[in-house]
Amino acid sequence: MHSAPALLVQPLRLAGPGDHWLITAPLTTTFGWSRTGTPDGGHRFTSPCQTAVLTREGPADNLGSWFVHGFIRPGAEPLWRATFSSGTPAEITSAFTSVLADGLRSRHRDYLPGGAHYTPDTPASVLADRGWRPLPGPRDYTGHHDQVAPDLTACYRHRIGYQPRNAEVAGQVPPSWSMLAGDPKRPSWRADFTIDEPFYPLVSAALAFSDPAPVQRAAGDIPTRHLAFATVQRPPGGARPRQAPAGCTAPSSTPPVCPAPTAARRR
Repeated sequence: MHSAPALLVQPLRLAGPGDHWLITAPLTTTFGWSRTGTPDGGHRFTSPCQTAVLTREGPADNLGSWFVHGFIRPGAEPLWRATFSSGTPAEITSAFTSVLADGLRSRHRDYLPGGAHYTPDTPASVLADRGWRPLPGPRDYTGHHDQVAPDLTACYRHRIGYQPRNAEVAGQVPPSWSMLAGDPKRPSWRADFTIDEPFYPLVSAALAFSDPAPVQRAAGDIPTRHLAFATVQRPPGGARPRQAPAGCTAPSSTPPVCPAPTAARRR
């Protein structure tokens, strides 16, 4: 039996979930995270320092969500949580988890001011550098501030105002930051991030969310509802693209799925 032909898809955020091996392999082979099963048939990956846990819902063939919890110390209550819903491209989840795992080896010091990998960038600033624009209107009108992609197929959402950290980690109130693909009211997938989590893996996820390189997918892996907005091509000469995030402008004839943006502003 021949496998489905490989295609190049851009932007990444519309390419479909991809291979979850991109998420789990670096954790176990490079960073030494342990792997155990969960009662519902899912898997749990725990960092060597036991201050971060990645959990996948359901059996291995299930396209479930991924949950990352961070702890001050082993056995404590979760300090923060990141959630990647079903349909999130594996390259975006991996961008978050792999950089987090690398930072844990130095207890985050390598990514803090003065560290070898420190950068002053924020998710909003790296998106602004790639042409993502904030929406017009007062920021406190809806309780959040959106920054939309140039092709209007995604937005980065920042919640406005204070909410108790414990309620946010428990999912009882909206998260501090979200990445939404498609219509913000009915996104195709979303990734949510709570307050108090290390900022550098969130910046890494934002870079993946907006990277201009195409990614490889089998024809049947691309969600049908995304075909009108994504650019799909066969690799020239059978070349394999790098397994990296991508972003590109959708055809101008397609209707927007987010409101029109205004001039860029950093926050």
